[in-house]
Amino acid sequence: MKISPRESWPNTPQLQRYAYAALAVVCIGNLMYSLTIGGLDFSVYRSGAMTIFHNEGFDKELYVIDLLRLGPDFALPFTYPPFAALLFLPFAFLPQKVGIFLMMILAYAVAWWVATLIYNYVQKRGRTLPLQHRLGRYGTIALLAAIILLSGPWRRGLGLVQINPLIMLLVLWDFIRPATRIPRGLFIGIAGGIKLTPLAFGLILLMRKDFKGIMTLGASFLTTIIIGFIFLPQEAIEFWTSAVSDPSRVGNTNYLDNISIQGWLMHFGLSSGILLKVLHYGLIALLMAGTAWLIYRLEQRQLLISQIALNAFLMVSISPISWSHHNTWLPLLAIALWVDAFPLFIDQMSSAVRMSALVFSWVGVVGLYISPMWIGIAVHGSLDRLEDIAPLGLILSAIPITALFSAVLLWIYSSLKTTNKPLV
Repeated sequence: MKISPRESWPNTPQLQRYAYAALAVVCIGNLMYSLTIGGLDFSVYRSGAMTIFHNEGFDKELYVIDLLRLGPDFALPFTYPPFAALLFLPFAFLPQKVGIFLMMILAYAVAWWVATLIYNYVQKRGRTLPLQHRLGRYGTIALLAAIILLSGPWRRGLGLVQINPLIMLLVLWDFIRPATRIPRGLFIGIAGGIKLTPLAFGLILLMRKDFKGIMTLGASFLTTIIIGFIFLPQEAIEFWTSAVSDPSRVGNTNYLDNISIQGWLMHFGLSSGILLKVLHYGLIALLMAGTAWLIYRLEQRQLLISQIALNAFLMVSISPISWSHHNTWLPLLAIALWVDAFPLFIDQMSSAVRMSALVFSWVGVVGLYISPMWIGIAVHGSLDRLEDIAPLGLILSAIPITALFSAVLLWIYSSLKTTNKPLV
């Protein structure tokens, strides 16, 4: 008897177990890496917190340029506001591996929650995820979480034990929670107190004309600054008067992993001069204006995940330096393009626009999923001396983010051309 391909598949419980097993393998693998040879950024966070009470005899000041000395030519500073050092303080009293373990568990929980949000959003938009009918709700979410954790931004961030999942948690929760007693903006302001870039999400509140939310964001952020001045007055003065504007503390803008507008322009050879400045600020202005308009259009349709994903892309793009692992929002943007951008806007355009947007989206999402750093390393042929990578490696590493930038611009353009179309 001939068996159809579908009949030869494992049954639903078996596939669910495979999905859970895949997630477990990914989590255990990342955890083992972080506990052994990873955790570099967490070491910086912990060192910053250790300066407060000089834990373990650590006697450096918070904003010295070589807070964490890893070699004669390699040292890392603490680049966050004083409030962040206070927030990390519990880790100064815990063994480093225990702190890494806790940070990883938090990251896994956020990845699961993001996968759940994606699943729910896709269902709400009338779409079906691949294998969903076989995996069921939780099997699909487990597989999605594994896919998220394997993506370039998450994979790299987990290896470094980065704080970006916490930032993502605070911002997402602020928009998704019921804003009945506490106005929106509270948790975005706290996220801004940890790392300044999340303040960009105030644009969504502005386009909604949620002035109470904007004031709450401002008050929350100001409170984090005041807390820093109360408990770490000298460090707060140093940060807000000098360290915050010192580019040498963040890194090389032309490093292959920088996916900001300034970064990819430099990767294409615009290392300095008036042309770089004109293009840099011109593209920032274009993206900011276009994003504001598109968020307004998305708000009309109550498309929250797309608003957040688009604003996150703006945040990553306009910062002078955005390492690819800062872009934990990539899965949300990929879903937003699939379920909102194309069916509501881009598919109504000419075939040339549709095909261009499709190619740009695939190249951008797949390339960033692989990781610009690994693309550059593949061309360079080594993990060593990446600061001296050849121009070809820089160019190829910049193609994915440039393609995704182009796809977002076509999304914005399509929203301008479909202004009078009925809402769906």
